Amino acid sequence: MKAHIAVAGLAGLCSLSGHAADPARINWDSVPKSQFTLFYPGQSTQEWMKSAAHKAGATGVNDGKNCLECHKDEEADLGKTIVSGKKLEPTPVAGKPGSVNVTVQAAYDKENVYLRASWPTHAKEAGVFHDYKVFKGGQWSTHSAGRTYKDVREGKAKVSYEDRFNVMVGDNKGTVAGFEAEGCWVTCHNSMRDTPNEPTKEQVKAHPVLGDAGMKKNDIRKYLAETRSAMDDRGGWDKVKDKAALDALMARGVFLDLWQARAYRSLPVGKADDSHVFQWRNFDKGKKPFDSNWDGDKKQPRFMFDPAKNSGRVALTEAQFRDPKAPRLDDGNSIPYDASKMKDGDLLPGFILNARQDGSAADLNASGKWEKGVWTMMIWRKLNTGQKDDVALAPGQTYPIGIAVHDDASTTRFHYVSMPLKLSLGKKDGHVNAVELK
Repeated sequence: MKAHIAVAGLAGLCSLSGHAADPARINWDSVPKSQFTLFYPGQSTQEWMKSAAHKAGATGVNDGKNCLECHKDEEADLGKTIVSGKKLEPTPVAGKPGSVNVTVQAAYDKENVYLRASWPTHAKEAGVFHDYKVFKGGQWSTHSAGRTYKDVREGKAKVSYEDRFNVMVGDNKGTVAGFEAEGCWVTCHNSMRDTPNEPTKEQVKAHPVLGDAGMKKNDIRKYLAETRSAMDDRGGWDKVKDKAALDALMARGVFLDLWQARAYRSLPVGKADDSHVFQWRNFDKGKKPFDSNWDGDKKQPRFMFDPAKNSGRVALTEAQFRDPKAPRLDDGNSIPYDASKMKDGDLLPGFILNARQDGSAADLNASGKWEKGVWTMMIWRKLNTGQKDDVALAPGQTYPIGIAVHDDASTTRFHYVSMPLKLSLGKKDGHVNAVELK
């Protein structure tokens, strides 16, 4: 593995969408730095925070106090306790640190906002890979996935997953109840993936709104309590409000913007994943930086490599697994899958990249560099995209945010999160204070 890996888009940093300036030209040495300790949250959820299990902390949460009022400078200790399995973690990951220090900088100009984050990785190489499928005996199966997936834990698959830098943003009107005080915990409930009351795939698929008859989901990801007709200590995954009620909430801006710079699925095409948390963790409308390459009904990939653009091969070899020089499957080097072309041991990526995006899903630009064990990732976009599924930002204002990092081939709740934070633009009342570029 080289000591330096740049992931700045297929055409390089200077080829950006028309409205975005080049953040590589910003003198980041002159931009103030804020350092935060992000910690391992385990199965802590909004319901747990408000329960007797949180002891005195539940009173503070229910009274609307910010988590930092009780836990300032305790993040490292909290993470160490949880990651050990002593509390809130039934399946600890051996050797995983309880926290990571992340340095954040922010700037803005007349049109755009820019965020830059750096952190040391636990792994000795950059997580610029994702999941792969392998062809054996005429069938496809999981070759590699995130460290915490069942097949990997049981030794049936290898480790492979992308690193990520994530930012969750709310408006400055308090439209999403509790976000300013509770942070991303307002989106995490006791009835989601990897939580105590996770519903089965069959239960989710049978749900009239979320399942096969509606959104076609088979698991539950982040959601807001406002989108449920009832919530209890188990969460409210199945109590989704009707369409009219949801439409009214969305029109009022009751959602949280979610930006994710993904080292495999978005940075290579110069983008970050633009999503929003509402009744589920939804992608913004339009063509996003990546799509699944797996046909669940046929149990086979959707696309393979065009041999004319991949040295005569339609797939990757085992020798190319976790090789940063190996090609990524994208909409410019792929053709529809043909089973007759496959050989035992062939690998295909679980996702296909889209070099061309459109709509609200294309709003976020991003780049990244991993050097000497440290990631530096940048995300930038218009202050106000004009899209209904984006939070509009403006100079002179302050917004609640939450920050997360996915590190060491881990996903879902096995990431690191910040306490509730604030981002200011041109002011000094935030935890991250963006400065104006002249």
